[in-house]
Amino acid sequence: MGWFSSFQGKSLVSRSTHAYLTSYLMNYLPVSQPIRWHYLRRTALWFVALYTILYTLPLTDMEAIIELTEWVGPQVLHLDNAKKIWNTGSGDTSFSYAYLFVLSSFCLGMAVLLAAVVGPRRNYTLFYVLTQTFVRYYLAYFMLFYGFAKVFEGQFISPPLVSLEQTYGNSSPMGIVWVMMGLSKAYAVFGGLGEVIGGLLLFFRRTKTLGALLIVAVMTNVVMLNFAYDIPVKLFSSYLLLLAFFVLAPDIPALVRLFLLQQPAQLKQSSLALSGKGQRLTHLIGKTLVILFLIMKTSGNFKPFPDADIALRGTYKAETFVLGTDTLPPLTTDSIRWQKLLIENSYGILLRMNNKQEYYNTKIDEQKKTIRFTNMHDSTQRYTLNYVWAKDTFQLRGEWEGKPLQASFRRRKIEDYTLTGRGFHWISEYPYNR
Repeated sequence: MGWFSSFQGKSLVSRSTHAYLTSYLMNYLPVSQPIRWHYLRRTALWFVALYTILYTLPLTDMEAIIELTEWVGPQVLHLDNAKKIWNTGSGDTSFSYAYLFVLSSFCLGMAVLLAAVVGPRRNYTLFYVLTQTFVRYYLAYFMLFYGFAKVFEGQFISPPLVSLEQTYGNSSPMGIVWVMMGLSKAYAVFGGLGEVIGGLLLFFRRTKTLGALLIVAVMTNVVMLNFAYDIPVKLFSSYLLLLAFFVLAPDIPALVRLFLLQQPAQLKQSSLALSGKGQRLTHLIGKTLVILFLIMKTSGNFKPFPDADIALRGTYKAETFVLGTDTLPPLTTDSIRWQKLLIENSYGILLRMNNKQEYYNTKIDEQKKTIRFTNMHDSTQRYTLNYVWAKDTFQLRGEWEGKPLQASFRRRKIEDYTLTGRGFHWISEYPYNR
């Protein structure tokens, strides 16, 4: 068993347990003749194994790694802003690129060394099977993670009012993608199911090739979106795509012969011939527990955002605005008068006439007909206003910033916007393209 057997005798595992593990692991070896592991092939395998394992570890939380990466950024890569930024929401920071260089350089150096020290006579086929298994489960986890987020609306929500009020010219490319995906639940679910199904197929040896093919197709589209629309997940999405290609790599020659050369081809399969009911039961229980654990780890994405369909949801454009004893005209330079009030599920956005935005947590009491506003940036700023409907006019009364406020608004509901109100049509006599 090569390097695996070198631990015999010195390991904490007994000889009998070692023999069982050896027999168990060898059952995963391909039926076909073993591949000759030349130096470049060994180096590539060591690199993938080291990089994937180290990437899963929280190394960027270690002070020494942070200091090294922050030094490499400006000194080697000339990235002046390669500082660790916590919870930025971006995976493409200067620090991310510097860490990619540090980790890749270390893994490449170690791979070159280990490929030379651990020669071709060692059992690299077993090492490859173990590495591929780890990659399959790692990739499957993130496919389930992102897939369930799309299926259950955890990643893309219906377009918020602030996006509907924003012009295309002031939108970001990423914002347009988020609106597009959130606008069509069917398309988001379609993309999510591709990731979920691909991830589930990776758990099983007989379906891993089909799963990898599906993930390559899905992730190629995701990576292209990230690059084309400047979505800051370019590094990680590309990494997942490369892992899918790694899983698919042994079967690429057979797929080329089948689809391009139109020749008979057979995929390489691993033979699992467990002896006895005990081994088969142990394998089944272990595999089931691992799969259930990974699904449970992604279960947080099963929970969709709260339903935003509340009675008062909508955009309210101020028609009259009285603050204190002054009736304020709608001047675009006015920093006091309200222009619009956007009421969402649990928050509101106040837009002044000079386009300054203020965000408030809101609590609506439909019995008392009141709305309580709490400034998100200063919780001491709390205001409670009474609301009333007068025909088609929405009115607010109360005290705001120490002065009596009385204002009337014209409401625009979510379905009044063309983007969200157009809907689906089987028959279109003319294109509706605006």
